[in-house]
Amino acid sequence: MEFPVIISFYTKGTPYEQEVKKLIASCKKFGLETAIEGVESFGNWEINCAYKPFFILKKLEELQKPVLWVDADAVFIQKPTWQEAFAADFSVHLEPELPRDHPSKVRSGTIFVREGGKLLLKQWIQHCHSQLSDPKREGEFWDQTALRDAIASTVVQVAPLPLSYVKIFDHPIDLITVAEPVIEHYQASRRFKESVGEI
Repeated sequence: MEFPVIISFYTKGTPYEQEVKKLIASCKKFGLETAIEGVESFGNWEINCAYKPFFILKKLEELQKPVLWVDADAVFIQKPTWQEAFAADFSVHLEPELPRDHPSKVRSGTIFVREGGKLLLKQWIQHCHSQLSDPKREGEFWDQTALRDAIASTVVQVAPLPLSYVKIFDHPIDLITVAEPVIEHYQASRRFKESVGEI
């Protein structure tokens, strides 16, 4: 089976331009095919986050290959291997202990998509638009909640991605349960989004 191309974007002129160098270096270290690009900011952190499904769809159509989205502030710790999840049309980590409507039910830092997952990407885009434009919305927009809502109603086959592919470096459960992560996420938005307003 064909291994996915590693894709990501970062906003130019922000600290993410430095963060992504670590991701690129780790991909080179393990000989992984990549399509990582810099993009201009759309004006604020939330809208930049909402660009993620648009970008994944664009790269899927351009490359005509399965893709593995990885956030720009993540790093490959070891060489990834073929996963059963990569046989699905769409794969993302779903927190098994959380209820379906929990804001953190879906971790969108690493996402696998092949051709059959395009419909879900388009549904994700629709949910991003609906949430961002909702005049009654309270609190911050997260692309993962829009994806959670899209998954809840889609007909696309979604498989669970192993936690080792989306380990958060300081998450207490991850620290206990993931001894050998494949991808580690450093969640730079905690440091950067308030100061630069961009992803």
